[in-house]
Amino acid sequence: MSNQKDIAALAKVSQMTVSLALRDSPVIPEITKQRIRTLADRLNYRPDPLVSALMRQRRRKDPQKARAKIAFLHDNPKDPTRWVSANYTTGCFTGAQNIASNRGYLFEAINIYKAQLSGRRLSQILWTQNVQGLLIAPMPLSPTLDLDWQKFAAVSLDYSHAALNVHRVIDDHTTGMIELISRLVKLDYRRPALVMRESVDDRTNHQRLGAFLAQRTRKGLAEIPPLFFGDLSWDAQKFLRWIRRYKPDVLIAGDYQVVAALEACGLAGPDKIGLVLYYKETRTRSYSGLSIDAITVGEVAARQLISMVENNERGLPAKPTTTYVDATCWSEGNSLRDLTATMAALRQVP
Repeated sequence: MSNQKDIAALAKVSQMTVSLALRDSPVIPEITKQRIRTLADRLNYRPDPLVSALMRQRRRKDPQKARAKIAFLHDNPKDPTRWVSANYTTGCFTGAQNIASNRGYLFEAINIYKAQLSGRRLSQILWTQNVQGLLIAPMPLSPTLDLDWQKFAAVSLDYSHAALNVHRVIDDHTTGMIELISRLVKLDYRRPALVMRESVDDRTNHQRLGAFLAQRTRKGLAEIPPLFFGDLSWDAQKFLRWIRRYKPDVLIAGDYQVVAALEACGLAGPDKIGLVLYYKETRTRSYSGLSIDAITVGEVAARQLISMVENNERGLPAKPTTTYVDATCWSEGNSLRDLTATMAALRQVP
């Protein structure tokens, strides 16, 4: 890897001149700075973020301002603070913040929608604030994210930006769905049906859907077509028609809208239509389903991101990796049949 000494030798100037030029110092003529930047690009020079932070700290009276920072990027056009109330995102933030603080990094949530800036300008601001790593929270769906990626190490927490080649750390959706189907089979449910928000299916890269369809086939369960709905297009009448047509004996869902709709039509309950959640939040804690330890997901993501920062791994990788965290835990509720009663009834069948 090239360093400032290599640039200085090629430019036939001192290493101090190179250092000042790359920091855009006003004492260096603009033509010299441009020549040195061109040589730095040709040599694929990348500054060591930790050395840079140390040197800034030596030059400043306030060491707090020189500490390297991890930015938690989120984007909510309707409510810039709403991510705080989203359990999964908040858990990821908390876990990542714990790791970053323990490792001596500053950690800050930044709403990139509120900024209303171009990718180039936002990148300049982040870099000026000594942001070295980007942890990308779940966001409204978009093919990619416009930033100067060569400046940063980056890890995403989902597939909100499906075309963006970054490393990802996510909870293991497939394993969670396999566990749900296994439990439903033990309770003698034979007609499970999936109800899912389209954007959730996209941001999880269809992993829950794929696992559901595969397990349904392998277990010989009824082939009921999943019901999808948009972020702004929930149709209670369509939901009711779908139930009447296909007669599921249990629903698999993750949105409170499904819970509320099933209760509203008087069909919720272990003796009616069961309900199991692939993601439980605070207001659905009385229902059976999976709790996701988002704090652990955030911790794993932060460790990977900090390792990338400290190894100077910047830019978009040619072959991005995805780390699946087994962060799901079964949480009993009152929305499914009782296992003991079900087994007793099955024993009475001739």
